[in-house]
Amino acid sequence: MERKVLELKDGQTVTIRPLTRNDADLLCRCFRRYGKEARKNFAPHPFSREMAESLCANLARDSCSRRYVIVSGKPPHEKPLGYAFLYQLDQKVPLLAIGLADEATGQGLGRQVAEFMIEVARRHGFAKVGLCVMMRNARARRLYESMGFTYHGHRFWDDHGKGWSLRMEKNIRERKNHNVWHDEPE
Repeated sequence: MERKVLELKDGQTVTIRPLTRNDADLLCRCFRRYGKEARKNFAPHPFSREMAESLCANLARDSCSRRYVIVSGKPPHEKPLGYAFLYQLDQKVPLLAIGLADEATGQGLGRQVAEFMIEVARRHGFAKVGLCVMMRNARARRLYESMGFTYHGHRFWDDHGKGWSLRMEKNIRERKNHNVWHDEPE
């Protein structure tokens, strides 16, 4: 099972783990924790109980995505801090999406979740991963740029009326070090 314990800048530990069919209530609580900033900048689908139930009920039938929750605490007292997923796994370049509760930002969690999701894509054999980030979300754009993502055009996120969204991609294929020093022949 793909899961990882992450340590935040303040020393708190959180866990990123796969979403399960029994997590509809947890995911719904996660959606309710998204404040103004998260809702403004993260809009992959409606944040409703119906959507949470649908996502969890259809996990076994959805071969084109991998969904995760970010939580503090242990079951049954988990506190949801975010939700992340890889989707379009049937395409050459899958996309990642990360949504964190407003109070979970600023602790290095976004970077660690992105690194985790990149590793999941790499383990699934992908050479690249992409994402879409809202143009106005300067904080997320800076994070992704610092991680080596580059821009690949833009598009309008019409279905939610949120505004311009930028497509970014990153090469995630592991590179071998070919810069080995060889002495010149005499």
